[in-house]
Amino acid sequence: MQADHKISDFCFYSLALIISFFVIAYPPHNVLAYDVFGYYMYLPLSFKYHDLTIHDYATLDKLMNIYYPSETFYQAVKWDNGNWVMRYPIGLSILYAPFYFIADFIAPYTSYKADGFSQPYQLSILYGCLFYTLVGLHFIKKTLLLFISDGACALTLLCIGIGTNYFLHVAIHGQGAMSHNILFSLYAITFYLTIKWHQTYSIKYIILLGITIGITALCRASEIICLIIPVMYGITNKQSLHNKIALLLKYKTQILIFTLIIIGIGFIQFGYWKYSSGHFFINPYGSGNPGEGFEFTSPHILKVLFSFRKGWFIYSPLMLLAMYGLWRLYKDNKILFACVSIYFFINLYIVSSWSCWWYGSCFGNRALIASYSTLCIPLGYAIDHILKNKFKYVFFRIMIILIGFNLFQSWQMSEGILDSTNMSRDYYFSTFFQTNHPNQAQTNLLLKGKFNNGVEVFTKEDSVTHSLSYMKGINFEKENINPKFLCDSLKHSGKYSLRTNPKTISSYSIEVKHETLTKKSYTWIKASVWVYSVYPADSLDATFTIQLKHKGYIFKPKDYKLNSTNFKPNVWNKLEYYYLTPDDLRSTKDVICVAFSNKGKNTIYIDDLSLQSYEPIVDKSVF
Repeated sequence: MQADHKISDFCFYSLALIISFFVIAYPPHNVLAYDVFGYYMYLPLSFKYHDLTIHDYATLDKLMNIYYPSETFYQAVKWDNGNWVMRYPIGLSILYAPFYFIADFIAPYTSYKADGFSQPYQLSILYGCLFYTLVGLHFIKKTLLLFISDGACALTLLCIGIGTNYFLHVAIHGQGAMSHNILFSLYAITFYLTIKWHQTYSIKYIILLGITIGITALCRASEIICLIIPVMYGITNKQSLHNKIALLLKYKTQILIFTLIIIGIGFIQFGYWKYSSGHFFINPYGSGNPGEGFEFTSPHILKVLFSFRKGWFIYSPLMLLAMYGLWRLYKDNKILFACVSIYFFINLYIVSSWSCWWYGSCFGNRALIASYSTLCIPLGYAIDHILKNKFKYVFFRIMIILIGFNLFQSWQMSEGILDSTNMSRDYYFSTFFQTNHPNQAQTNLLLKGKFNNGVEVFTKEDSVTHSLSYMKGINFEKENINPKFLCDSLKHSGKYSLRTNPKTISSYSIEVKHETLTKKSYTWIKASVWVYSVYPADSLDATFTIQLKHKGYIFKPKDYKLNSTNFKPNVWNKLEYYYLTPDDLRSTKDVICVAFSNKGKNTIYIDDLSLQSYEPIVDKSVF
């Protein structure tokens, strides 16, 4: 386009300065925490502690007690061979590596420990990710200027940079070292290299493209869909498809090199899996975590786009303009349309298919941030078209309002006025343009949350707002149970109780599908059982358990052991506990299981095992 890029240059440098200021002036308390801890652990485990499979767990335990990266070490899973395997892929560690080694060189000359986690490492990784962020924005600018005007490019950078959840995620919310903004930059480089190779057919660009795509997939396996961009680039109809195939055959040597580079980079991850688990292909992220995973048959597309919990268009409404831009792209540049649109809709489907579709603590939907570098193209085309329209001044006003609205909500989120996890529609409107912290009445409007730790208490308020929706009890009168397991001399009610010990039956349970209990997003479970034994609690090994099962795999278990506070010998004791099912289960076919288990040698009698469901009268809505 134009040789003079003064407006877009000014906008880029201003944006870089703003983001850099917030990252440097307001660094997060702990950069290497939660998911980042998992992405980063490869480096200190390999180069500092020489224990990549964590045979010496005491060292890790000590580090966690010093730096508190998370409540539990969920970032890895202990494999069958006794090794710990990192759940998160190795790609980000490769990108972190230069800044890790810089910190490792500097740390001994400071007052901080050179232990891989102290302040020099934290800041070095943070500033390294800031560098990657600015590189991504630079490549966005370079790509946009190939197709649209200088002014349109500047406004597009402005819209993405401070008009969406990208700004809060990168600059304020303390997640600058997460995968999303780095993937944003990798996608920006991928798109630029795709264009340059198709313009020049230079082997330099195909090698760089292979490296970029390989590392992108190494950061997150599902991002292998970035291959859509170079593969679909230039395809507009059947004839262009034939031309693309002919082009790939003509440069088959380059394509072979490109493919081998991607496979070779992929073997870094496969090699780690082989080293740590003994297998080249495993799924460590899914192992031990049945409560979360992909459900491709039931994607949450409408929730991802429009819910008040994390709806993309609710918290980044300027991106609606990118949807209009897809139409403009189809009209004005079909060479780009196929690769951009196909990538976007496939990525949206994948993002929406994750059971935890709101992706934890963040502003808006952070999982879509990586796609912004691709969506900058249609967004830029939409803005370029508007600038040529007589309504452009109306658009300017709307754009300024939406950018201001985004910045205000970003401030609300940073101040804790907006909740980063459990937003509901009612809470959203109750805090609309609010500048003071929410009161208890407003807080009660939040969603219950996916997982709740500790003892769950069914309050007096819950008893008013919830009603009994399902009840199932077993008193061992008509159940199909072997008579030798029953006792007619000791019972709480009726004729029989169940005798549990290793010689008869060690456990008994009630199992009900969640969809049978309620059609609402969650429900309270009241589980109870009557227990009798002649032996004192300290001689018994028994547990009353409430848990969920997904395809037979257990998650969110709550175990209550018999002890002197809840059990007295020679009398019938009632065990009664409440359990809150997570809202938005992985599947409504997940099963609630209430079970009593006797693992000891001494006999325990149980009777009147019961499960009751109390669903909300008014379900808090994300729409």
